[in-house]
Amino acid sequence: MAWYYELALLPCFHFMHIIKGFRMRPFAGCIVCLLLLNISSVFAADGYQRVAGIDIIHYRIGLTLDPMDSVITGETGILVSFTGTGITEIPLDFGALTVDQVLEQDVEAAYKHEGERLTVMLKGTYKSGDRTQLTIFYHGQPKDGLFIQNNKFGNRAIFADNFSNRAHHWFPSIDHPYDKATVRFEVTAPEGYDVVANGRLIETTHLQDGLKRTIWQSTTEIPTYCMVVGATNFSIVHAGSWNGIPVSYYLYPEDRENGITDFSRALQMLELYSTMIGPYPYAKLALVQSSTRYGGMENASAIFFSERSIRGTKQNEGTIAHEIAHQWFGDSVTESDWHHVWLSEGFATYFGALYFERAYGRDRFIQIMQGSKQRYLRAFERNPGPIHDSRITDLSDVLTGYHYVKGGWVLHMLRGIMGDTAFFNGIRDYYRTYRDENALTADLQKVMEFHAERPLDWFFQQWIYETGHPVYQLTWTWDDPKKQVAVRIRQAQEGVTYRMPLMLSLQSAGNTTRETIQSTERDQTFTIGLDDKPTKIILDPDEWVLKEMMN
Repeated sequence: MAWYYELALLPCFHFMHIIKGFRMRPFAGCIVCLLLLNISSVFAADGYQRVAGIDIIHYRIGLTLDPMDSVITGETGILVSFTGTGITEIPLDFGALTVDQVLEQDVEAAYKHEGERLTVMLKGTYKSGDRTQLTIFYHGQPKDGLFIQNNKFGNRAIFADNFSNRAHHWFPSIDHPYDKATVRFEVTAPEGYDVVANGRLIETTHLQDGLKRTIWQSTTEIPTYCMVVGATNFSIVHAGSWNGIPVSYYLYPEDRENGITDFSRALQMLELYSTMIGPYPYAKLALVQSSTRYGGMENASAIFFSERSIRGTKQNEGTIAHEIAHQWFGDSVTESDWHHVWLSEGFATYFGALYFERAYGRDRFIQIMQGSKQRYLRAFERNPGPIHDSRITDLSDVLTGYHYVKGGWVLHMLRGIMGDTAFFNGIRDYYRTYRDENALTADLQKVMEFHAERPLDWFFQQWIYETGHPVYQLTWTWDDPKKQVAVRIRQAQEGVTYRMPLMLSLQSAGNTTRETIQSTERDQTFTIGLDDKPTKIILDPDEWVLKEMMN
């Protein structure tokens, strides 16, 4: 995803991100890569001013692209549903493009465009359940979000790059994931340009003057940061399908063979996640070589990958798995508040690792998780913080690397506590319940508690809302007459005392005994009967807990 932070030290990952607490540079190698209104409004915890009483149902985004002078002409239709009464104006996020005209129900409407806010004054009086249609005409050169530039081969290319709130720089919208909508793109571009966007291809029409109109439509609601268009001279590869979902690659012609190699496991990933999580949520899966600033960006049904990551070496296999996993988590089940973005990034990170577990075995999976753990520990040493930090209200600071690596570890620990059957049943239920909708951490907790058949508030509180991790010290003594070992577990970290089930592996000559203990206090001693004095005792031998050990 955007600001994509891969979870492991593996040569198969390539990334480029700078995140608060994590500083990263692009490389591949030994390490992987609104306006105060007269209507009621509420602030999300992430600082975005939500507007009560309206819901965007659909965007129709008409674009005329002129790749040579970097200017666009736009016509965005917005279908608005009213969920409240007394609403006299609709605020939209919109950047510095020039507004030419605004219509409501095909009648000219008054508006104010100040800064990055476009407020449309409504003519009618509406009650809950009513709808109206806005149409905004505009033109100019976007300063962000939509880039018209040369690709790495010197050819002109146009790509949207919206994360996290850059869509409004090229189409008026409520640019926050809490308000998802369907979208239709009607793109006019020169004949030599192939256009890809969200959803299903509706039609391609050849016009006069060497132009072509391409229409894509997503009938599934998605967040604005995933609404994208890409246009350049592509070599399009139809790679097959799984369960009726077509998979295709949109590649620069010069990189066609490299892309075919790099994307070759996409069908396998689609099948794995569909089986593990639930039905794929979109009409297609397109993997697109692009000029995204990120290693990969999970745009719904049209994933954009960094043009420089396409090398024919499969070093971006982890990135591809991560972004495909996002189709379920982030795109379909979307956080309704940015403070809960771990529901997107943590899930994609962990399910990216699960792909490696299923494809390459448990040892490779543990290697990934250990690499992830080391990245987390280095970040924690520099800038401690929780996954959910309600003190942060500036969106540019909300997303941190903890949402990725610690978020992935939270799911791993939850799996360890619940067991595979209950955990994956819970994940499938969570996806089924919130598919194409929004969710918060409490929603996930409720579903997982049902499948765990016990409360998990203690787990989510300490791992999502608290800072840090346990630091365990293990010592033991042997009582030969009683044939007992006394194992002392002390928690040495500052702050919260962690409650976790812990596995002990007690090894003696020719024999290994495993015991599960419940660590709930700062200093506890557990007495375990054994036939022989142990030669070695290992805490958490299967690496289910995010922790440090001290001597």
